Amino acid sequence: MPSVAPLRRLCAAGLFVLASASGPATGPALAADSLETYAAALAASLAKACPMASPADTAAHEACRKAIGQGAEASMRDYTFQFGGDQVGKRMKDKKTSVFRGDLYQDLYMSLYMYTGKSSVFTAPDGSRGIAVQAYFRNELPPGRYPYPFWHTDGDNNANDKWDAYETANELRFYFDKDGRVYYASRSNAGTEENRGPYTHVDRPTFVGEWMWRDDKGTAQPVVTLFSEAYSADNPHLPALDAAYRKMAINFRNADCTVCHQPEGHRKMNKLTLLQTPMHAATSIDAVLDEVRSGKMPVDDYNDPKPLAPALKTSLLADGEAFRNLLNLADAWERTNNRPKARKAVTN
Repeated sequence: MPSVAPLRRLCAAGLFVLASASGPATGPALAADSLETYAAALAASLAKACPMASPADTAAHEACRKAIGQGAEASMRDYTFQFGGDQVGKRMKDKKTSVFRGDLYQDLYMSLYMYTGKSSVFTAPDGSRGIAVQAYFRNELPPGRYPYPFWHTDGDNNANDKWDAYETANELRFYFDKDGRVYYASRSNAGTEENRGPYTHVDRPTFVGEWMWRDDKGTAQPVVTLFSEAYSADNPHLPALDAAYRKMAINFRNADCTVCHQPEGHRKMNKLTLLQTPMHAATSIDAVLDEVRSGKMPVDDYNDPKPLAPALKTSLLADGEAFRNLLNLADAWERTNNRPKARKAVTN
């Protein structure tokens, strides 16, 4: 097992590139002069897909997961951007963020909020403009409804910091680049509580280090991150896709990828790509393969590329490409069969 210090350097230097490897955005752009119009349309669409309900209502959450991404918000589903707390006063490069493709972000993270239909347009400190939509967090769902335990210790020896930030958020903010695409989405408590309704803080159990686990019935959790939740039950590629992910995950572990590319990786780097669940890995696989193929990761104590053992590199690339090919087949089947949220053929 590598020591902590080399791993910290490995994550901060070599694997930072992976988080940036998504390339230019390819999704539909938003015209800058239509920001107010888009803000109203986005807020209305989210309120329709994910209206206010009890924060413990799993049926409402499930309905939201199925409906989100089909209205005004659809334009951000097929390109990559960063998500995190608002972290007021910090420069973008200093914020702790995670990198997601829009579809994963909406299905697993935006769906955890309920929307009132209210919105506003704001001006960021750098002069750029953004959209804020009023949103309140579903803090009473079962643990497997969250993409990972937000109550884990997040680098500051305080397991409650991130959970409290999710709970108390009252709006989501979207920052746009010059091409009209989201480059940063944040949760914020800068809005109001006027439409939250009854609210009770929830204390979560101590995190025991498991990003994936099995519940009392033997069901894999978090259930929302499984392929069975993202694809139609009759998709013929699901069994092979699941097996391919499991095989690839072993190589991730052997190559020390999972040491950094899990939520606690924020202890080691600011900009984080997550690989710890099937759906997180699915939206990052192209970047992973590019980095491994180019030899840019991992790196040694001096931030120089540190070659993987040839057999391990060959196996990781072969298994990763097999996984990506099966993803493409599963996505193509969904599109061909006109399933409601079939993923577009996108290469990040």
